[in-house]
Amino acid sequence: MTPPKDIQKLISLTQTTQTLLSHFQTSLTPPKDSNTSTDAPDLPYGPLTAIHAATTILKSHTTTLSLLLLTPPLTPSALVAKIGDVTSGALSGMVAAASYSPTSNMRDDLGQIMRGELRAQVKRLVGAWGGVLALVLAMAEARRELTGKDKGPSEAERKDVLERTGVVWDVCDELLRLCNGGVVELVLKKAQQLRAVLLDAVEELKEWGEDVADEGEEDKAEGSGDEDGFGDEDDFFGAQNKIGKDDKELKVLLDHSVKKLKMVGIMYQAIGKRRLKIFPAVAPDSNPATASPATGAANGDALTESPAQKLDRLMQILKTIPDMVDDLASTFYELEHEEAEAELKKVCDEAKSAVELVKKSWTGTDDEFTAWSGKWIKALDAA
Repeated sequence: MTPPKDIQKLISLTQTTQTLLSHFQTSLTPPKDSNTSTDAPDLPYGPLTAIHAATTILKSHTTTLSLLLLTPPLTPSALVAKIGDVTSGALSGMVAAASYSPTSNMRDDLGQIMRGELRAQVKRLVGAWGGVLALVLAMAEARRELTGKDKGPSEAERKDVLERTGVVWDVCDELLRLCNGGVVELVLKKAQQLRAVLLDAVEELKEWGEDVADEGEEDKAEGSGDEDGFGDEDDFFGAQNKIGKDDKELKVLLDHSVKKLKMVGIMYQAIGKRRLKIFPAVAPDSNPATASPATGAANGDALTESPAQKLDRLMQILKTIPDMVDDLASTFYELEHEEAEAELKKVCDEAKSAVELVKKSWTGTDDEFTAWSGKWIKALDAA
């Protein structure tokens, strides 16, 4: 029979570890001030390598811990050692690597997009491992008052162990895929999602433009067929939201806008294939956390923008465009010609800025996309 003091030691450790996990979760919240200085973790091979290694170790430890929970009798000393290995080793190192942000005077080779995704995934993993820890605590407390032989976990406990271990495994596998695929897979997926949102908005706008109000509908809107002067509510509001037959200028502008927006959709494809897909991976021996300022900073020049920082700017533009298209659609729905023209110009200017930003390759040289970008801008202007 397990000595009560060993069980109590396990209970106390799990409780203090739960508090530690709460601190880990807080540290993974993105800092509001990017200039906030914190001690850089020791990451000789960079954060991706550190997180990948820690995730692999944590998955292995979790597997061992689950076996300890499933094998009777419960052995508090072994569980205490394993929990200590996880929290002081794999988890603490992983959280340190994911939560650190270089200050603005340091070269950033990882980028905010990748760093934000790493934080989110590590935060999920901390939460998933917290679920395993809560189960350890519950099983220990259930055996604190045990007077006879520990017959092993109940069916419900066994099910919980397998389920919670499986959750940790799944999150670990996802985090490992992120580390292996790097930022390329992440930004390609985000760009495809943004393009899909954009094209959905364009299709809705196109369909709306094809639903032209005729004179009969306009008469209904004026209430000619009803005593109260308003007619049917659906007819009234529906007609107000349609292009009239005589509003040829707005119809021409709508067709004009749809053509341009489809070209913007093509731009997303081209940037995805010619820029995002070939984004340079972070070198295995690169450590953004301890990187020195770029050459020229000592002379008072602006820091050289890293590819990761340029990628952050590009993705922000690509994220902004679908929102701007929504604003453009609203001006059409409100039948505002001048506002629609102004919003269309904003969308096109933003799309051009995305192309101009990555006109040259990530190494600063001309390539096929460089030539294509010039032709695309001319075609967009002419559309």
